[in-house]
Amino acid sequence: MSGRLRQLAAQAGKRPPAGREAGPAGDRSAAPESAAGQCELCAEALPAAHRHLLELPARELRCACRACQVLFDHAAVAGGHYRLVPQRRRRLAGFTMDAPSWARLRPPVRTTFLVHDSATGETSPYYPSPAGAVRAPGDQAAWDRLRLDNPVLDGLLPDVEALLADRDHGAWIVPIDDCYALVGGVRARWRGLTGGQDVREHITRFFTDLADRSTTVPATDRSPG
Repeated sequence: MSGRLRQLAAQAGKRPPAGREAGPAGDRSAAPESAAGQCELCAEALPAAHRHLLELPARELRCACRACQVLFDHAAVAGGHYRLVPQRRRRLAGFTMDAPSWARLRPPVRTTFLVHDSATGETSPYYPSPAGAVRAPGDQAAWDRLRLDNPVLDGLLPDVEALLADRDHGAWIVPIDDCYALVGGVRARWRGLTGGQDVREHITRFFTDLADRSTTVPATDRSPG
């Protein structure tokens, strides 16, 4: 698997065991290093802070230089083969998801993220684990109910954005690479059966930093932006 999110997550551990399903953009948390600091489309040198493209249908994230970001900042380019991962981050005030709705999404942990797949039309939940991002069975009716209760989700961009929900830290709409930053950090720090204190502290730091970079919007907001 090519493409690295070196600047987002610790590169530790091995690939998931056979049969473990990776997340919607591939599990990047344990992939080996690529050529350091190069755009994965044109090999241009990259700064430490750069953006990513999602390659379809492989659904893999690619590190991109400024020129390639501009080139593919439109879904129609190359027939939509690449999509630029957005930068907007929105904290959802008044987000509604009761315990039965959470249970129907079936994450076995307190954090989940949901991504809409434009190819299949399905919205699937994933959760962080010591093996990377794992897909939960989910429930389309539960997702439809979430959209009804929280109209802001109608503006969720397919493939490249996710609803990130945490039972302790609230709900957010974030770029998909933020979710893999979280997954990579959890995987690198996981110890024992429950993860350990380091994992819990990492998750708290992640959401604290996310809050500093986010705009708060009401979950009832129907505007696409």
